[in-house]
Amino acid sequence: MSEKIVFSRGSFFHGTRAYLKMGDMIVTGKKKNYNDDRKSEYVYFAGTLDAAVWGAERIYVVEPTGDFEDGLN
Repeated sequence: MSEKIVFSRGSFFHGTRAYLKMGDMIVTGKKKNYNDDRKSEYVYFAGTLDAAVWGAERIYVVEPTGDFEDGLN
């Protein structure tokens, strides 16, 4: 399979184990993907597909709905 997928400049990606449908919102305050009881304080997304696939089962193309910042991690 040599089909190349081209994403538009400025696309963002979110890696997760959750099953999402078109239009689902990713929000803070949900249980993290890891096996602990902590809840997420942030929604993380990446500007590259390579960064999004790290440790993720599924990758989604996402669009921020508000302000965001470039985090250090």
